[in-house]
Amino acid sequence: MSFDESLREVLLQTDDLEWVEKSLAGLSHKMLWRDPETEASIALVRFEKGSGIPSEHKHASNQFMFCLSGRYVYLPTGTTLTKGSFYWNPKGVMHGPTRAEETSILLEVYDGPHYPERPSFYDNDEDAR
Repeated sequence: MSFDESLREVLLQTDDLEWVEKSLAGLSHKMLWRDPETEASIALVRFEKGSGIPSEHKHASNQFMFCLSGRYVYLPTGTTLTKGSFYWNPKGVMHGPTRAEETSILLEVYDGPHYPERPSFYDNDEDAR
């Protein structure tokens, strides 16, 4: 068995990373990993209390979220993420709007690109990645 010497372990201390604000008020993230070829990604996202995704939308890949803290609600269904909750939204399923009833931190994983096209709640393409 051969070993690819270009591979290496990576360790991030998330407390050392700055929260990066997005163009949607109350939303920030810490990007932990992104595959430039597939656009798959892993990030910490933070919704400040009262913020959320303002409209129904869908994703171009599967979305997985694990709630680290807070209370994050999908308004039409009442689905509520609290500490320890795992949420899976399959590719192409319409969902939202959402609201953070408490400041909420989620580990968010996409297995491909986030959106089929930039949603109207972002004012630039980078925020939709």
